[in-house]
Amino acid sequence: MIDIRTKRLVKTRKEHTCFGCTKIIDKGKSAVACTAKQDDQRMNFHLHEECNKTIIKDNWFSGSGLYYGCIKEAKKTLEDANNIKFTPDETLPFSMMKFNNKAGV
Repeated sequence: MIDIRTKRLVKTRKEHTCFGCTKIIDKGKSAVACTAKQDDQRMNFHLHEECNKTIIKDNWFSGSGLYYGCIKEAKKTLEDANNIKFTPDETLPFSMMKFNNKAGV
């Protein structure tokens, strides 16, 4: 589990890779510089401001859900879930309407 110790808003002097989405943070852009600790080892990383807001808003990231590329992976998982195509009732081995009527619903 990553335990974030400090966060501060900085203007970058060189390119950095965002810890959350793995995209480049351009030189001269504002970013959130973080100091953290994981398994008794100190680590530093940068986040886009939007990625930082996403991490703050979503309680899942506050637990063990914060890792390199976590926002990128969460967005991909959400897209995959949204792309699921449900089959119509006719292709099921039973009709949902008939099943619900027999159950007294």
